[in-house]
Formats: sequence, C-alpha cells, structure tokens
Amino acid sequence: KDTNVPLLAVVSSAFPPQVSGSAILLDNLLSGFRGRTIVLAGFDTYSQVDSTFAGYYGTIPLYVPRRFPRVNTQLRVKLPSLAYRVLEFEVRRILRNQLPHVVLAAYPYDTYLVATFLAATSLNTPFYAYMHDLWIENTTRGTPLGDFARKWESRILKEATRVLCMTEAMQDHYHRKYGIRADLMPHAISRQTLVSAPSGILPSQTAKPTVLFVGTVSPPMNLDALKKLAAAAELLPDEYEIIFCTPSSIASLRDMGISTTRVKVKYLARPEVQALQSRVNVLIAPLSHKNCSADEVRTVFSTKLLEYLVSGRPIIIFGPEGCYHVDSARNGRWAHVVTEDSPVALAKAIVEVTKNDRLSSMLVQGALKEAKARDAKFFGEKLYQWVIADALGGAVNNPNARRRAAESRTHE
Repeated sequence: KDTNVPLLAVVSSAFPPQVSGSAILLDNLLSGFRGRTIVLAGFDTYSQVDSTFAGYYGTIPLYVPRRFPRVNTQLRVKLPSLAYRVLEFEVRRILRNQLPHVVLAAYPYDTYLVATFLAATSLNTPFYAYMHDLWIENTTRGTPLGDFARKWESRILKEATRVLCMTEAMQDHYHRKYGIRADLMPHAISRQTLVSAPSGILPSQTAKPTVLFVGTVSPPMNLDALKKLAAAAELLPDEYEIIFCTPSSIASLRDMGISTTRVKVKYLARPEVQALQSRVNVLIAPLSHKNCSADEVRTVFSTKLLEYLVSGRPIIIFGPEGCYHVDSARNGRWAHVVTEDSPVALAKAIVEVTKNDRLSSMLVQGALKEAKARDAKFFGEKLYQWVIADALGGAVNNPNARRRAAESRTHE
C-alpha cells in the first residue's frame, strides 16, 4: 500500500464480524474511507458474531483477558479507573508500532475511549472522539461509572482534535455544554447496501397485516414506549400481528411489563431479520416519552433505522416532541410520526399506514432519499479530508495548536 496515504487507526470495543451498534456504524463508515486503515478491536462478550459481514479490514485484537469475561465486565463497572490502564498500555504499544497519522476512538465504551485518548496524546497523534451516544447523561452520579465519566468527559471532548457527533442535536448539546464546535458524522450506509436497495415500495408478503419492532429493550430509551406498543396491539383489529425481534426472552419481557398475547417474539439471525423487514407491512421505531434518558432520547439516531430506511417498507416513528427522530422524520418525510403518548394514537397510526397505499409509498420514497443522503462514500471522503488536514496540516505535534486550528476553521 502507498505509505504516502495517511493511516487512520480506529479503536473500538467491537468490530465485525461481531454485531453491535458501534461495530456496524464503523464498518459502514470505513467502507467509504479511501485512506489506509488499521482497526484495534476488543472482545465484546455480549456481541453476537455474524459471518455475513464482508470483512474489509484486518483487525488487531486488543488484549482483554477472555477466560473470565464476567470478571472483566465487573472490573469495568466497579473499577473503571483501573480497567482502562491495562488497555491504555496495549493501545499505546500498538500505536507506537503502527505509527498512524490520526487515531479515532468510538464511544459508547468508556474505558476504550479514555485509554485511546491517553495513548494518542502521549504519542502526539491527532485524536478523534466519535460519539455514538452521550456519556455523562447515561450514567448515574455517585457510581463508579458516573464518577469516571465526570472525571474524563470534559477533558477528552475539549482536548480532542475533533469530536464527531451523529446528529445536529448532539452537536448542539455539546456546544451548549462545553462550547465546543463538534463535526457532524451521521450514521452512514454503505454504498453496497444503497446499490442493492429497492427503488420504491415493496409489496408486503405476510398473510396478516404485520407490525415489526427490531432492537433491544432498553429502560433508558424505549421500555415505556414498548409498553405503549403492547397496549396498542390490544386495540388493533384481530387480523393484525405484532412481532418483536429482540434478544429478550418472553419471560423477561413480561417481567419488564411488556405483557400481551398479541405480541410474538422471534429470535432470528441478522440476514433473516433484514429479510423480514422487507416483508412486513409496517416497521416501528419507538422512543420513550418518560422514565428515560431524556437527553439521549432527544439526540440519538438509532442504528436499526439504517436498515429500516432501505427495507422498502413504511416506518412509524413513535417518540416525544423535540427528539431528533421526530424532527428528522418530519422534515424528510421518511416516516409517519406519532408524538402523542397514547396506545390509541399509536394503534390508529398503524392502521392508517397499513391501509393507505399512497401514504406508505410516499414514506418509502422519503426513506430511500434519506438513505442516499447517508452514503458512506460521501462521509468516508469527508473523514479522509479531515485526516489529511489534521495529520499533514502542520499541527501534528501540538494538540493545542490543532485545537485552535480546528476552532478557527469552524468559525470561518
């Protein structure tokens, strides 16, 4: 490979063939990056493995003791200030050998972000913090992870060469919080996926009108909304079918208060889920209105929506006013929006979208347009130009100079 092309090192707790939100997002983004890349990936014991990923990149495994994964998890939760130190040593060792021009670390795994920031800083290498989620807002004050976040977040985001945010709402959040000018790097979709996407609405292929939710049940993000969806299922005509594709068992859903005979739970491999998404009548993306992480709900863009957008089937967004999902879907007309926190309103919307072919077709066209606006080739090129500017722009050995240069560019 051409060594004159800058080298980007990407550090994450997971990377394909592991399946996690960050792994998928990084895989999509890097599919459009034309520079040289190395990936340093950990071992996420909770991620499934999917061999259907193309596997574009050789991955350097980070040393994380695998014999006692539960012990490792407990160490991070209870002693994060100790857990990151071994990781920092290993990341620094690899970076010193590889000599990347820029290092990018993906949050939401806090110890990886801190370890990579310190390793890159010690080597005077430009550092990008790629924030897939908010940090402090998703921790509890007074806990080890909460205290860890409050110790490090401000320093890392203020001293990073660039902070990459997935939504404009997240950019605004960190600007108001710290006065920083973050760069926008939205969730991207690979060019390969876009090429194979349908050109319009696909016919539903289910015997009954079917509504599908795909994702993990999360108390801070969607539990309350999923309870409303279960209640809405009871109000739908008898011929309707509601399917959850989620890792949670039926017993655990019942324990969390999602209890209805109208909901079926399916456990499918990722390719099977993708196929199902293109066969059902309606796809639904719920976010909680209350009893949730309000700032995360307001700023997030769910990874699962990337597959929804190219499914060829209409989407319903169920969430509170003011959240990014709602604002983006309304502006782009890529989903039918329900903001009333009511099973009645949600059931009514499901029936309306299912029976209104013209509305469904319009929503699918809007979704495909939104998907094309997230072309990984475009955003991979943007990332490449940032790497060129930050690595070869004369500020490599001075983090403060890099920051001043970055800030001056944003104010121009």
